Amino acid sequence: MIYLIVGASGTGKTTQANLLRKKDNFFKIITYTTRKKREGEVNGLDYHFLSVPEFLKLKKQDFFLETTHYSNNYYGTPKAEFKKYIDSENNAVVVVDLNGVKKIKSEFKNAICIYLKSNVDTMVERMKERGDSSEKIEERIKAAQDFSSYADFIIDASKSVEDISKEIDDIVNKTQKKK
Repeated sequence: MIYLIVGASGTGKTTQANLLRKKDNFFKIITYTTRKKREGEVNGLDYHFLSVPEFLKLKKQDFFLETTHYSNNYYGTPKAEFKKYIDSENNAVVVVDLNGVKKIKSEFKNAICIYLKSNVDTMVERMKERGDSSEKIEERIKAAQDFSSYADFIIDASKSVEDISKEIDDIVNKTQKKK
């Protein structure tokens, strides 16, 4: 199975994807971005961080399954990561936006979309905790997308990290690809 973790900024998508990646039988598809690395993030583990010219060169070379431009940054899901997943016996987890959900679900029938839906107050609090500027927070709140119509499962992301993780584990246990 491919688990697509989606939601607005500050809903805990990356945190939850990283928790899943640590489990047996999971492969994290690491996406590429041109945004600045946040404190604690590791290149090649959280994202592959690139300059805009490097990203656009890869895009021109048809390196990505899908790309998007969000908050003045590019994001892309590499085709090669999906090849690694397909060749493995593992489940996969990837953080994507609405374009990614549409593209991946159209190409992979075993993709399951888990939408982390949160209230604005929780999102703002989490973005402040990670050091986002007021301008960036306002921009991201305005750009928040509703994934409800594409979601196979919706989780209240204003809960604790542990509670969200438990709900995701329950979803995985019901749906995961068995070895």
